[in-house]
Order: sequence, then structure tokens, then C-alpha cells
Amino acid sequence: MKLAALGGVTAGIGIALDVPGLIGIGLFWVALGFPARAHARKLRRTTPVDGRTFALGTLLWLVLGVPSLAVGVLEIGIGAEHEEWRWLPTIVGGFALGIGVVGGILYLAGTAALAVGSSGPQPDVPAVVRIRALRETGTYINERPRLEFDFLVEPDPATGLASYEVTKKATVPFTAMAHLRVGDGFKALVAGAKDPTTMEIHWDAPVAGDARTGDGQADPPSPDVSSRLDELEQLYRDGKVTEPEYQAQRQRILGTL
Repeated sequence: MKLAALGGVTAGIGIALDVPGLIGIGLFWVALGFPARAHARKLRRTTPVDGRTFALGTLLWLVLGVPSLAVGVLEIGIGAEHEEWRWLPTIVGGFALGIGVVGGILYLAGTAALAVGSSGPQPDVPAVVRIRALRETGTYINERPRLEFDFLVEPDPATGLASYEVTKKATVPFTAMAHLRVGDGFKALVAGAKDPTTMEIHWDAPVAGDARTGDGQADPPSPDVSSRLDELEQLYRDGKVTEPEYQAQRQRILGTL
């Protein structure tokens, strides 16, 4: 409501001095203050900010800036005896217009960058990504570990595509931690060997395996159902998984019996 308050003060000054330009622009600011406040609230609730919300904010700044700057620079409704008040709409208009222009440039640049990024191969090939090796990176995102994987990507046989290997970093949800064993994997959508790191891993769809280590010896046996349930229970008690995630993973583990 800061804009509406400024508009009310400006209109009051205009009425006291009998300056139509200040009255008009003040009332305009009051009216614009309500949608500006609603947009500010939406920005606080929206993370990340989507393109439409950003564009609307840019438009509001431009709508505020252009008329205000016009009143101040062209002295619309401001007589010569009160021209010293032209600074008020000029400053407000110039500030708003500057933000609007910069915001518009950033929005267009971001849209162009997204268009370029989306022009590449999209992950649309069904596959299984099997873990050959995994390493800690020491990085956490939203308290979830970011790991570096050596994957063997096995596209669906129906696609006719050959398997390939790739190294990729990924942030792993806690519900998938029990399935991070060499030889096991997850269902995924991949873009193929031409863009090997582009993939969408379905962490909630683990695939068991019996891969062997580099020395030809079988990997240690995977934890039994009881151990996996205990591990899941501990994650739930620690508040690292939600109730729906806990129930879904519990049913999935029990389904392996």
C-alpha cells in the first residue's frame, strides 16, 4: 500500500494547491496500488517466480512509469506557478520506468535462453539407469545429498538403441537411499547417447540387479527386507520423509517379499 499512500498524499497536495496534474496522478497511484499490492503478495507465495508473474510485474512498473513521467516532464495539468512540483511525478515515473525496462529486458533474455535450452534433445526414451559407481560430493540441496554416479544406461530394447555409460551428478531423495547399490538402478527417461547427461530419473521406481564389480566378484548381498524397513523407519522418525512417502516406500519394500 505504499504506492497508494504516496498517491493519497500527492492528490492531497494537488487539492490544496489546486494542481489538476497532481490530483490526477495521485488518484492514479492510489488505484494502481491495489493490484500492485496483490502482485507483491503473489510474489512472496510463488517460488520460483514463473514467467507470467514476472511479466505482469514488469507491466505494472511500465504502467506506473509512463503516465507519471509524462505528467512530470510535459507538465500535464501543472501550471507554471507550481512547476516546482513536477519533480514528484518525474522521479516516481523515472524510477518505475527504469525498473520496468530492465525487468522487460531480463524477461525477454530469460525467455530466449529457455527457448534455446528447450531446443535440445528431450528425455523421452524409456530406459533403466544402473549404478556402476557412486561418490559423495559433499553438497546438499534442501538437506538432500547430491551424489555423482557412473551409470550404465540401458534403453528399452524396443527402441533399438544401444546401452551407453555416463557420469552424472544428481540430488537424491531420502526415499531412494535404500536402493543406491551398485548393480541396482531406476527407471528413467533419457535423451540418448547424443545427449547422455539429459535424463529424468524416476527415483520412486527402483530396479533390482545383479551387476558385478570390476574384479568380476559379485557385489555384497543387498540388505534384507527387515533392514530396509528399519532404515525407512529411522528416516521417518527423523522427519526426513513425509507420511505419504513413508507409506509408499513401505508398501514397495513389502511387495518384494
